[in-house]
Amino acid sequence: MNFEKNKITKIEGLDTLLYLKKLELGKNKINVIENLSHLESLNQLSLEDNEIHTLANFPIFKNLMELYVGNNYIENVKEVRHLTDLPKLIILDISGNPFTKESNYRIFILFYIKKLKVLDGISIEASEAQLARETFTGRLSDEVLETRLNGVTAAEVRVLDLSNCKLRDFDDMFTSQKFPQLRELNVGNNLFQTMRCIGHMPHLRLLNMTGNKIDSLVIPNTNILENKRGLNGLLVSFFWN
Repeated sequence: MNFEKNKITKIEGLDTLLYLKKLELGKNKINVIENLSHLESLNQLSLEDNEIHTLANFPIFKNLMELYVGNNYIENVKEVRHLTDLPKLIILDISGNPFTKESNYRIFILFYIKKLKVLDGISIEASEAQLARETFTGRLSDEVLETRLNGVTAAEVRVLDLSNCKLRDFDDMFTSQKFPQLRELNVGNNLFQTMRCIGHMPHLRLLNMTGNKIDSLVIPNTNILENKRGLNGLLVSFFWN
């Protein structure tokens, strides 16, 4: 079914099309993806050249193989994580969105949507998929952080346990700007090799890094007074004057 090149602003009126396999809604004025979850037979969906800002609440289509959402207004590459539960998605075109100006957007998408065969019209090589794994495996995701916060916001949390998460890096440094109330941070039994990912945190009193792979201690802030017990099974407590 083809509704391209119209002035559609809202997806509606498709309730009876339960067996629809192909839906083309490109070149309209749609800004919200909605009212599609009942189309369980859909295997191709085209929403390119619209005014879509987010992929949040994207339906979990069990049979969708091709998705076209290029030339919209999606600014954050992390929006693609809303597509990770599409079990048969192998072709994705998301080119022309603002975030595609970022140099590593392709490998970010390949890391989270591992079954993709074609991205933005370009076949995925095994070397590119390998690069995606090497680059993003071990980084702290929003999903992992959310489960460890237990309903508390990052701005409010005082004690945070990120042990046994197979982490080797943070996307951004842990700083007082993101975790202003944090007093205790446990990142034990992960894969960290350095402490440089821990930024200036004037309220932090205890940093547990036991069971990592740290081979040298680099203090990230000169005002920190260290208390260390060896480099194998490192336990570091930071105290400020």
